[in-house]
Amino acid sequence: MPRNMVEVSAVPKDDIEDLVGLWLAAKVDSGVPLEVATRFANDGRFAAALARPDVWAHVARIDGRPVGYVMTSENPFGLSPDPEIAVEQLYVDPAVRRHGVARSLLCAVVGLAERSGSDVIVSNVPTQSREAHRFFARLGFSSVIVRRVVGTSALRRRLSPSGGVGSAVDQLIRRRRSLRAVSRAS
Repeated sequence: MPRNMVEVSAVPKDDIEDLVGLWLAAKVDSGVPLEVATRFANDGRFAAALARPDVWAHVARIDGRPVGYVMTSENPFGLSPDPEIAVEQLYVDPAVRRHGVARSLLCAVVGLAERSGSDVIVSNVPTQSREAHRFFARLGFSSVIVRRVVGTSALRRRLSPSGGVGSAVDQLIRRRRSLRAVSRAS
């Protein structure tokens, strides 16, 4: 069966309907409840992010139907003196995966990087997505850092001197040290 041609185009800042539909599908596919994702898409934050001059989006279509998207930003942390393009989100409809959609989207990212003078393209890949890790590794992406995430309240509990794992470990270490000191003294 011949593959259909994948067409990729930049998303105009004033016409994000197809992109929002794909973004919602990506969120639901990753386990986010549709109501939560819809609320976020409708509260203006999504459109505001796309309105930034350093954020771009491209949509892939097969036979005119949107089947995937990529969202990128330039120098996302502003820490690098050199231009850097970051693939913030990449999604392909599961029904058309392994049909060259992600590769076509990344070709658009390469073009964007070349136009901006960027020698580097980075991507954040979810740790649980083995398939995505393999895909990016096959394309030459290498692991540079491990980005760890913790909830604010969980970190607050762990940093608190009155509770959390840190204080329990500290108590255990102090107890073992005192037992060693007692055994050496005898």
